[in-house]
Amino acid sequence: MTRFLLLILTLTLSLFAISNESKICQKCHPTIYNEYYASSHRKASVLNNPIHKAYWEKHPKDEKGYTCAKCHSPSDKQVMKTGILKNNDIQKHEPISCVYCHTIKEVDQGKMSNTNISSGKVKEFYTADKSKKGSKTAHFETKSSWFGLVKTVQNSPYHKINYNNENYYNGNVCMGCHSHTNNEHNFDIVMLDALINKNDKNTCISCHMPQVPGSKVTLSETKTHAYHGIAGIHHMNQEMGKYIDFNVTQNSSGFTVNVINHANHALFGQALRQGVLKASILREGKEITLEPFIFTRILAHDGKEAMPWNATGTLKDTLIYAHKEVMFKKILQKGDTLTLTLGVQLLTPKGAKELGLENDKEVSKFRILKTQKFKF
Repeated sequence: MTRFLLLILTLTLSLFAISNESKICQKCHPTIYNEYYASSHRKASVLNNPIHKAYWEKHPKDEKGYTCAKCHSPSDKQVMKTGILKNNDIQKHEPISCVYCHTIKEVDQGKMSNTNISSGKVKEFYTADKSKKGSKTAHFETKSSWFGLVKTVQNSPYHKINYNNENYYNGNVCMGCHSHTNNEHNFDIVMLDALINKNDKNTCISCHMPQVPGSKVTLSETKTHAYHGIAGIHHMNQEMGKYIDFNVTQNSSGFTVNVINHANHALFGQALRQGVLKASILREGKEITLEPFIFTRILAHDGKEAMPWNATGTLKDTLIYAHKEVMFKKILQKGDTLTLTLGVQLLTPKGAKELGLENDKEVSKFRILKTQKFKF
């Protein structure tokens, strides 16, 4: 009976998977699937991401068509092949599917951008588990004990599991898309591979997919799982604050804030994005709000501000690399309480207007990364 039920389950899952690769994963990984469905990976397509849509509508078109599919909807095989973007279920529900990410065998390092190389294997997925690294590819098994009276199952009845791809341990699996993206002028418009410390032990996965409470699978209970909502600007943003420190020093003309970045890439490097450092002083019951400092990178062409596809350089770069010193011309007094808040907005006000998104509240929303108080 057990074998019969498992056979029915496997056949049902297989038929269901034909129409929706990622939805099938929900059957055994409900918590992870729900996180994925709310993530920026699921919302990466033109249909789900208003900023990406606005960029694409303004982007010059040519015979290549929608070339952004390489990273924004690689699971849509038709658009990958033809460059013709269509409104379909893949674009809506799984532009970057679970299967796509878990079958990345290696990353090809390219001059203009990197490329993910798929294993091409059906129902054999890569994952990371240090306790199982070096073991054979896991297959579904039924084991008996107590003379056959007790039966237990191991691994998935739907797919094999490969624990031996180093890219899933060192975070390199993310670098097919989350690396440099050069435009036709060979200028990097994303700059996420601007490594600060090559000896840093943190990876894309350890920072942005941290272990959180909840079982990763229903077939065998686990205490934690890797967060698939992708921690960052959209989710768990204040958890990212642990990778940022503030150091305050006073001088004769005011005070300096040294923002220390423990991430292994520049903060706020994406085109038209801006970070904001807010500072306020509580003095004798009254709050003094200081002019905020803006962290951004303004792209340029021929000495004028330009959209990413036309950029050949920068007009301004105030990003946070390893650290950034910000000077405030306000003298602190004894008894003052200084509050520092570092946050980010998806687009600069000018960028939002340029893309026609100035009324989009999500675009202008101030997302807090870290707040800290200092008493003097």
